[in-house]
Amino acid sequence: METLKIELISQKAYKLLQDMEELKLIRVINGKHTSQVSQLRKRIKNPMTEQQIETQMKALRTEWGRDIY
Repeated sequence: METLKIELISQKAYKLLQDMEELKLIRVINGKHTSQVSQLRKRIKNPMTEQQIETQMKALRTEWGRDIY
């Protein structure tokens, strides 16, 4: 991979970089800001895939729906 050095002009640009890092499109190597979510994900022993998260969310929503009636 190629390493680039960039200068951020806007806080919006930083947010876009964080989003790209979470999507595993890029990796921020050196910077004073690091994604807290990304740091937490590194500490999880068994990370869930997007499909596993969606399946679990559907199950939870179904349970919540039963409590309404």
